[in-house]
Amino acid sequence: MLPVLSLIVLIPLLFSAFAFLTKTREQARVVALMGTLITLILTLYMYFSFDSSSAAMQFEELASWIPSLGINYHLGVDGISMPLILLNAIVIPLLILFTWDDVRSTPNRFYGLILAMQGAVIGVFVSLDFFLFYVFWELTLIPLFFMVNIWGGPNKRHASIKFFIYTHVASLVMLLGIFGLYFAAWDQTGVANMGIAHLMSHFPMIGSGIARDAIFLALLFGFLVKLPIVPFHSWLPDAYAEAPTAGSVLFILLKIAGYGIFRVILPMLPATGTPDMMITILGLLGAVSIVYGAFLALSQKDLKRMVAYSSVSHMGFVALGAAGLVALSISGAMFQQFSHGLIMSIMFMSVGVIQASTGTRVINDLGGLATKMPKLAVIMMLAFMASLGLPGLTGFIAEFMVFTFSYVNVPTFVILALFGVVITAGYHLWAMQRTMFGVYNGKIGEVFDLSNVQTFSMAVIALLVLYFGLNPSPVLDMMITGSNEIVSLMAAMGV
Repeated sequence: MLPVLSLIVLIPLLFSAFAFLTKTREQARVVALMGTLITLILTLYMYFSFDSSSAAMQFEELASWIPSLGINYHLGVDGISMPLILLNAIVIPLLILFTWDDVRSTPNRFYGLILAMQGAVIGVFVSLDFFLFYVFWELTLIPLFFMVNIWGGPNKRHASIKFFIYTHVASLVMLLGIFGLYFAAWDQTGVANMGIAHLMSHFPMIGSGIARDAIFLALLFGFLVKLPIVPFHSWLPDAYAEAPTAGSVLFILLKIAGYGIFRVILPMLPATGTPDMMITILGLLGAVSIVYGAFLALSQKDLKRMVAYSSVSHMGFVALGAAGLVALSISGAMFQQFSHGLIMSIMFMSVGVIQASTGTRVINDLGGLATKMPKLAVIMMLAFMASLGLPGLTGFIAEFMVFTFSYVNVPTFVILALFGVVITAGYHLWAMQRTMFGVYNGKIGEVFDLSNVQTFSMAVIALLVLYFGLNPSPVLDMMITGSNEIVSLMAAMGV
């Protein structure tokens, strides 16, 4: 059997090394495009061979790695991880095309880091061993740090260091939680095993409820900071705003934190010492993030920072849907991750084009761009409408499922979060009106519309936003199967 999971991790990493060795921009971008297209072809093969009705791990690979420590090379994919792998495999080659005409210093490093990021992120999604999971988790920090630090804006050093410190410290706290699980399971069985499923199955057997809560909160903290969620979000606007456009899109595709909540946190939640308190924490943080993030976005004068804060708000839906604890609310949270990756990719690409063309991101300095940039106006409008939850687009599907089905178990938090929807509509419509419509501001000079490769890249993603908004089943069906399995694991844990 073709080791497709190993290939979709190793090919981006291998082509990353090739890209670093290239001498010219043309060589670097061709190598990058080839690597990402091969990864896309393998991912599509896996997607069309995937059984959406089965909750079992598929395309599984297992080999002993460090037997004395119970560490194995164990890979697999299911309905939780498959849509996120597909998201990355589709968007990243389009991102390569989007940056095709960019003139950057050291293009070999630029494209090499994009490929390295893709391999590391997919590695997180397919790892079924906690050691391997953590290795790939930490590897994602490196390309993003250098992407911001080398090609970022005026405050790039501050933003990159802040991002690295925040997320690395959170990862170390998460590592303590992993060690807690590992040694507790070893003490119970006398066998060393770092398998995710193995460690989670022994979590309820830890005698102390306080110990279970401590392990759970350590893992949850690591995921929430990376998501990020209020009040752990302050690294995000700086990192997103200072990153180059490609870096901002890579941040958006970094869905490993939400994935960790579905894969690890939810199945463990019923076995914690105080499950009701943990549900309350998750639901409250989700609702507050939706509302507070929306207010922060509304107050921004910088278009890119507004989009960044809107991302904080939208990640609140992931936490709120997870707190709903029913299969369809969890599926809605999963679909929010998929939808958010598509929509925000377009939004950050749009901001990048506006900044490159006008030299500014200040909303009040723009205006009337639709008359000069009609192609951008159409695509950007679709993305903004999807982000505010217009029916027929992916954002509506995710938000509808989260609100409707989370109400069953956390109605108070759903009602609170509904206020955020009004604010979200407000700042999206205000920003579009100020940037694209009205009288053109002649002070910004002549501007240029999307190039052909930019139009193609953004239009493909926009069509996917429309397609999955009208027909979510191709990814939603596997998400629902995965969510049903999560609910079953939660029941087995002690509910």
